[in-house]
Amino acid sequence: MSTTISVAADSSLKSAAIPDRFFQMLQEVWGFSELRDSQGQAVEAALSGRDALVVMPTGGGKSLCYQSPAVYRGGCTIVISPLIALMKDQVDSLHQVGVPAARWDSNASGQEKRELLEQLRQQRIRLFFASPERALQDDFASLFKGNKVPMIAIDEAHCVSQWGHDFRPEYRQLSQLRKHFPEASVMALTATATQKVRDDILQQLQLRSPSISVSSFDRPNLTYRILPQVDVLAQCKEIIDRHKSSSGHSAGGIIYCMRRLDVDQLADSLSQAGYSVVPYHAGLTPQQRHQAQDAFVKEKVQVVVATVAFGMGIDRSNVRFVIHASVPKSMEHYQQETGRAGRDGLRAECTLLFSNRDVHSMRKLLNNSADQSSASKDWLESQLNQLELMVGFCKLPICRHRNIVEYFGQSYSTENCGACDVCLGDLDVVTESKVIAQKILSCVHRMGERFGTNAIIDVLLGSNSRDVQRRGHESLSTFGILKGHTRVELKDWIEQMIHAKLLMVVQDGNYPLLKLGSQAKSVLFGNHIPKLIRTTGASAQESIKPLARFLYDTTLLERLLEWRQEAADQEKVAPYVLLSDTVLAEIAARRPSKIDRLSGVAGMGAKQIAQHGQAIIGMVESHCSLKSIPMDQPLQFPSSPVRDSYGVRFKERKSLEQIASELHVVESTVTKYLVEHILEGSVKDVSAWVSESEIQKVIAAANKVGYGRLIPIYEACNSQIDYNKIKIALAFQPALSPSGQPKGS
Repeated sequence: MSTTISVAADSSLKSAAIPDRFFQMLQEVWGFSELRDSQGQAVEAALSGRDALVVMPTGGGKSLCYQSPAVYRGGCTIVISPLIALMKDQVDSLHQVGVPAARWDSNASGQEKRELLEQLRQQRIRLFFASPERALQDDFASLFKGNKVPMIAIDEAHCVSQWGHDFRPEYRQLSQLRKHFPEASVMALTATATQKVRDDILQQLQLRSPSISVSSFDRPNLTYRILPQVDVLAQCKEIIDRHKSSSGHSAGGIIYCMRRLDVDQLADSLSQAGYSVVPYHAGLTPQQRHQAQDAFVKEKVQVVVATVAFGMGIDRSNVRFVIHASVPKSMEHYQQETGRAGRDGLRAECTLLFSNRDVHSMRKLLNNSADQSSASKDWLESQLNQLELMVGFCKLPICRHRNIVEYFGQSYSTENCGACDVCLGDLDVVTESKVIAQKILSCVHRMGERFGTNAIIDVLLGSNSRDVQRRGHESLSTFGILKGHTRVELKDWIEQMIHAKLLMVVQDGNYPLLKLGSQAKSVLFGNHIPKLIRTTGASAQESIKPLARFLYDTTLLERLLEWRQEAADQEKVAPYVLLSDTVLAEIAARRPSKIDRLSGVAGMGAKQIAQHGQAIIGMVESHCSLKSIPMDQPLQFPSSPVRDSYGVRFKERKSLEQIASELHVVESTVTKYLVEHILEGSVKDVSAWVSESEIQKVIAAANKVGYGRLIPIYEACNSQIDYNKIKIALAFQPALSPSGQPKGS
């Protein structure tokens, strides 16, 4: 199979292969002037009629990959989606930006279905959402008689694969749609897929010479923490409380539990303590589940406590925290479930409360499930191996971001992510790790590698138990050499060493024996210094960082959030469907004084500005007048190691190309940071990147065609000045106000 494979970083793209008219449509409808690299590759494939597989993390903009080509190209694009709630949110969001879209599901009345059929007959629908079950019915193709169907988009495509974590048999039959729509290209999209799952998707959907774009699996806006499970209720309260605003309003969050009983008990306890919370699991009636999900999506409640049955259909973009009150089944589950936090790209926190008891329960459940369902030995081994990898993720003091990215087969070059307990220094690293590890390894060796964990610990602690005396182990040189520590500590360190391959467990009949692992010799001979952590049970007490990477007026943001809730209630849509937290945070940072300046806010499309612009500007004006603070402010950015590394290179006046090469990013990413430094005044001379004559041409073009969009400026410059230079010139030109509009306009 001939494929084009790309692993894309988080950067922006204006591809020459995509017409300028497309980007003009993108700006007018969605308020974006560019696409990210992987989005651009997917759009190129769609516009050229080519099949595509798009693997993009939650919050990476998957929907734009098929929605924007559908609007630009016309016809009726079919979207296969697994859940009614997910389809409803997508359709509501499209209606908000003026795109004609519809869904066909079991909740629709007879009148609604007749109206939909009439819209299809008149060829007025651009995107048609349906479940896989509906799409496989015999009469499905007849719905589109007279309509051109240029593409079929299959969302949550990991459901196709038997190796995926949400396998659905109906998805495996979707290749049948090829027979009814032979001219349509197929785009499969998913947030989580290992190479094995990707291969299965390609084969089962019979994608033809597809373009394959795999974005980075890293979610840099998420902070990952693993804490020992001490008191689940108290730990959940502490996390929820840390995410309260100054007005006492709690941010949205999801708490995952292993069992339905755990869900009910925790939700009840939190509710009695005064928290806004609902339970969700398969044991509730369909109506109860719908009510719980609807309340969470519409922000009537802030926290949902759920089993893994909850989440795939949730499109709420402003979930600020996810708590795992038990260990997930696999890294795929963990990445998918934590990925429901921070979909809007703003900061969010993911905390896992680890318990060995949960791991033992999970192993038991898997074995029982295999016995009851006659599952294959390969399936059981695969599931147990996935669980062990998850335990290793929890136990090893390795950067969480690095661990996730490398699990999915990608490289991670950042030395310190600054967004996990390991890199933030939250963990209590044992200073004598090397000596402790050597003593444990030496004990295993001296006991002939013929005993299990408990027997090893007995000797290390100097126990006078009957078994120790019967075996004569009190005479070993390692007897009592770690007697200053507790049994719990030693057991935890041994488990860490197993996952670090310093030790390994070998089954001898019914008895698991400890043996030296592949990395043991390097520690024993002092060539490698291991890192062991002491799980103290302490929780992170740091204050929550600002949501966005720029500074904003928190009081104004809260006022905008309250207005959005009221407006969403009136329009009967989810608040984030109206405007995302990202958009509101930027408004709270810029504090624009006029409606036309809202076009400079990323994510504000023309219809949204026309519909809500006056109300927003009114709130900003009122707030600024009350506080006696200025409007039309530039974005301000706090210092960070990443941002500072760009600043050093800007002072050295290195070219965009050179900086991009040194930091392994694309030039548009460098430009983004350069614009930030120009706006804040730390870069006062841009001659290293754009000439004076180019600046004058850009400003002349902008005065002629307006400052709202880059494409007309590019065209007015006869397509001779690239987009990076245009951005730099607009940011630098002193005659411009901070909002990007001429002063006095």
